[in-house]
Amino acid sequence: MSTQHEGEPLASGEGIDDAGLKRKRGAAIKLLLIFCTMYFTAAVIATREFAHIAGIQIFGLPLAIYTGLLVFVVGIVVTRMCLAQDKGS
Repeated sequence: MSTQHEGEPLASGEGIDDAGLKRKRGAAIKLLLIFCTMYFTAAVIATREFAHIAGIQIFGLPLAIYTGLLVFVVGIVVTRMCLAQDKGS
């Protein structure tokens, strides 16, 4: 049994979990796609061609404001999920 101190590199091939790495990569790609979808939706709504959609009033504020704020919320949630997943290994 080898002992490894924090910050030391692993010996060649020691302790690498290929299945876990593939699972994490797949989850990270899915989270990236979720964020990109939300970001580009907000960006498209904010264009001149979709001004009629962006101007829809919801509780006195235009839809463009809500989608812009939602981008930040989704970004924070996705970041937290990625960090929690990385910490769990």
